[in-house]
Amino acid sequence: MRSRLVALLVVASAVVAACGSGGGKKASTGTTRGSGSGGEIAAETASFDLAAGPPARYLVGVLTQDQRGVSFGTIQVRFCFLGAQQASGPCQYGAPRQASFVAVPGSPPSPANATPRVISSTESKGVYATQAAFDKAGFWRTEVSVNLDGKQRQATTDFKVLEHHAIPFVGDAALPTDNLTASTPNTPPAAVDSRASAGGLIPDPELHQTTIAAALAAHRPVLAVFATPVYCISRFCGPTTDFVQQLAKTYGDRATFVHVEIWHDYQKQQINKAAADWLYRNNDLNEPWVFFIGADGKIAARWDNVADQAEIESMLKALPVIGKA
Repeated sequence: MRSRLVALLVVASAVVAACGSGGGKKASTGTTRGSGSGGEIAAETASFDLAAGPPARYLVGVLTQDQRGVSFGTIQVRFCFLGAQQASGPCQYGAPRQASFVAVPGSPPSPANATPRVISSTESKGVYATQAAFDKAGFWRTEVSVNLDGKQRQATTDFKVLEHHAIPFVGDAALPTDNLTASTPNTPPAAVDSRASAGGLIPDPELHQTTIAAALAAHRPVLAVFATPVYCISRFCGPTTDFVQQLAKTYGDRATFVHVEIWHDYQKQQINKAAADWLYRNNDLNEPWVFFIGADGKIAARWDNVADQAEIESMLKALPVIGKA
């Protein structure tokens, strides 16, 4: 089945949408009128897998009504519960909290001390992230408040929260997956990495040398990226995979780095088993995902949609040097 991830880039801006099981259902977007260079704004939940329980990463994208992205700085978000079975009636918002801008890997560096603004096509695209805890499953609403050019603008986005996470969550045991590698016999190169050339050259060799299962058996930390660089609708898979490859070159003596390609055969719509085992739920699959697995075999962190470069690198720097795998 083809991923139903809605494009996160509309025109040249960072328009963010999320589709998928549970918290990934496409959010309905509401707007509040404003004036000035930003005009009206819209917001859309960008998280793939939201569930009731402990605090977890929540992503929201902000854009103008004329499809220009809003980036940089921080914004304020508030959450309210709409109903268990459907979004209905008014709701009581909780206390406001701050959400910080997270750029898509590979984006130009964010200006120092930048505040939210409507960006050009050459500037950093991304989303805003915060930690949020939802105390019940059902339908929720986010109110986004953004200060643009000294004027406060607001928008809302509705989304669904599951009873339990559909995708492996922090604290879960990692699946001992025998993902395809460059040495897997009788395997088309494009099934290992969709960017493989017609001649069979598989890019990013550091990411295609071993399996998650082998790394777990060796009690090595793992940074695994699940992405299809060629067929990713969001266009974030390629930059995310490239970012993980750069990390592998720097921190390959501290962890094992793995890329799991989504498609075994895109034309036949055949998903690789490793990708399906981790991500395919309720006839749907979203990417990109990045998972950090500890030496104990448990998931220590995960990043959906837009990976947090600074957070990932900080976790890798904290690992002891153990030598190349």
